[in-house]
Amino acid sequence: MNRLYDKTLVSDIQRKQRTTVDSAGLVTMLKPIPDDDRQNVLDPRVLQIAAKKKEVHKHISFAPKYSLRAQRYRPDKINYDLTETEVVEDEVLIPINNDHLIDAFFCSQPSTRKDRPAMIFLHGGGFTAGDYGLYRNSMRFLAEKSGGVIIFPEYRLAPENPFPCGLDDCWGTITWVYENAETLGIDANKIMVAGDSAGGNLSLACEIRDENRIVKELFLLYPSVDSTPLDKLAGYSWSYDQYPVIEEHKELAVNRIERIKSGGGTLGNIYLQGRTDYKDPFISPVYYNNLDKFPRTIIAAAEYDFLRLGSDHFARLLKQQNVDVQNVQYLGCDHGFLDGLGIVPQAEEICLFMADELQNLGK
Repeated sequence: MNRLYDKTLVSDIQRKQRTTVDSAGLVTMLKPIPDDDRQNVLDPRVLQIAAKKKEVHKHISFAPKYSLRAQRYRPDKINYDLTETEVVEDEVLIPINNDHLIDAFFCSQPSTRKDRPAMIFLHGGGFTAGDYGLYRNSMRFLAEKSGGVIIFPEYRLAPENPFPCGLDDCWGTITWVYENAETLGIDANKIMVAGDSAGGNLSLACEIRDENRIVKELFLLYPSVDSTPLDKLAGYSWSYDQYPVIEEHKELAVNRIERIKSGGGTLGNIYLQGRTDYKDPFISPVYYNNLDKFPRTIIAAAEYDFLRLGSDHFARLLKQQNVDVQNVQYLGCDHGFLDGLGIVPQAEEICLFMADELQNLGK
């Protein structure tokens, strides 16, 4: 087991967490940097990672056009297995709409129980990248800490499979798990859907399809909720002055925000390919009109993430519809911090957070 920080930092995040309330009455749980009490700074580990990446990129001549290979091949994404007990992994081909099969991976502790809760985790990657190999350590850790069954579908990716192919696969996985719950040793009334970034978007899109209330809870990590151009946002605004940061960290913080901000331009021609527009609720859930049917929803954002302002707005919309919503912000972090399991303590802490929610689902 590898961990590049003192484990006490994880409990320090939980011990020091506090709440804040905005002018709209939205309560946000602030998860602090565990070993730096200053405000508006990058976590020291995030700072180190950001500085290293910026230095490496200085010596790379990037092609001016979009690179699909650069999205899918990410040797810089390193994380560690933190499990201490046996976790069983299985690979299953799941039928989708009697049309095709997709690969899915199951993680759980050895058990003969038939009433385990299940988490279906929909991965991020801008709808174009991501696989079990990148998320394996997180899924194993979630299985160990929750005692539940973690299911990771490798849904079809764009541009080869544009909208709504990936969504169809994700929703098909949810319904297949529900219909086969008994065989899988799962309680059909204890199904949670979680997802990060684009996977958070797909989680919300699946919930829109969920007319029979199969999903009992959503856990969204820095989700994409609004893909409309910044000058046409409805109900909120986006600007850099909403990301206060000390001067010595500003360049790197802006760099981390920019990497997500600049990537939005590929959504239309890579994922949508003219099949729908940005205001489709399946693309931008902020435009969905029946949010009151949503189950308990946790939204976890990073302080220096381009997507944070949109997810805060979405949390306010859920609150207005009396949905049980918990808004959380990880201070000093940037987009994708789950990828750093064993490197940044916030990745371990959010896994424990998700595991606790799954363990207590339905209680």
